[in-house]
Amino acid sequence: MTQPLHWHTQIGTTAYEPFLVEGRPFGEVHWLRNGGSGNGLLLTGLWKHPPGMFDYTFPADETLHVLEGRVRIRLSGDNEVELQQGDLASFAKGTPSTWTILEPLKKFFVISG
Repeated sequence: MTQPLHWHTQIGTTAYEPFLVEGRPFGEVHWLRNGGSGNGLLLTGLWKHPPGMFDYTFPADETLHVLEGRVRIRLSGDNEVELQQGDLASFAKGTPSTWTILEPLKKFFVISG
């Protein structure tokens, strides 16, 4: 897929599609960018998920901005971070985590590698 030189969307968009991981639904996504212009990986978009809990290993470096909701992310050991609207966080590729979404979550994400 060829990416346009410029792309824009509305934060309040309702145009989401199921986000599938190994064939199972894993929230919903609104893609802003689905590929880089060079050889590296670059994915950006909005992702939302209802309250719940799941394990997730970051497949690439990810930086996120919480737009709505609240989530607790447990990393290896006793490391834990709780994020809410307005918070920014960044995680390294390969980091195992357990997510507990406490309030319906919407985030803007950048995945790169």
